[in-house]
Amino acid sequence: MGQSGRYELKYVVDEERARAVARHVQSYLRPSTHNGARGHPVISLYLDSPDFFFFRQGFGGHKNRIKLRIRFYDDEWKRPAFLEIKRRVGDVICKDRAMISREGVRQFLNGGWPCPTYWPEASVLAHGKRRLGVYNMFWSLANRVRARGVIYVSYLREIFETPDDEELRVTLDREIRATLYDGSGRLHVPSRGVPPPPDKPPSYLSRDSVVVELKFDDRAPTWMYDMVRRFDLQRRPLCKYCTLIDGFGLQWGNRLSPEQEIPLSLAAALA
Repeated sequence: MGQSGRYELKYVVDEERARAVARHVQSYLRPSTHNGARGHPVISLYLDSPDFFFFRQGFGGHKNRIKLRIRFYDDEWKRPAFLEIKRRVGDVICKDRAMISREGVRQFLNGGWPCPTYWPEASVLAHGKRRLGVYNMFWSLANRVRARGVIYVSYLREIFETPDDEELRVTLDREIRATLYDGSGRLHVPSRGVPPPPDKPPSYLSRDSVVVELKFDDRAPTWMYDMVRRFDLQRRPLCKYCTLIDGFGLQWGNRLSPEQEIPLSLAAALA
């Protein structure tokens, strides 16, 4: 994926209602082949400035804001990661994404611009020139604010999609966890993570909460509106990164203490 613009509507539900929504969605969309038995592991290393510029944009509710993250799905060194620039422009979400090797990520996180040797060959990729532009934009934005790795946000994602429209999707995210970035420069699947604190506004994410996201381009199909009414889904302004940073007061220099940690089941999902 090079660049896409779409709407993303988020809802926080309990497990029982999440399962009911998943059953209903299958009348219109098919489960992703990546789902597996318990969901598809998603891990994102979020970058921010020393004064948490990107966090402050999101937490302050700025209509036009941006996030930088490095997304990956497993611990395999030979598999790529993805640089992602996620922007909100009004109510529209725009995401620029480009593949990069793990070695390229390591070089970047250790303070250098990755050697082109570790970039995929643009000529063999769809939208190759656009993807090269993503590398340059990511590097420019990160340098401008002196961004560095802050936390991993990880969860298990259940995906429902259609082959006819890559922007039309419903996702259910479970086991949302925070893990502090260790500064090593090497991406890794967090083996332990801390759930968001319950009853913390504005998200009110409990340990077992499921985040349902409806994603569509231009206009949602009628069945999505009907589903929202049928299951009484209440839309919430929710950013996982901002929720976890604020929930633990990381912007004030707090740390996640070991006694807060609970086992994260991503490793079992990958087995």
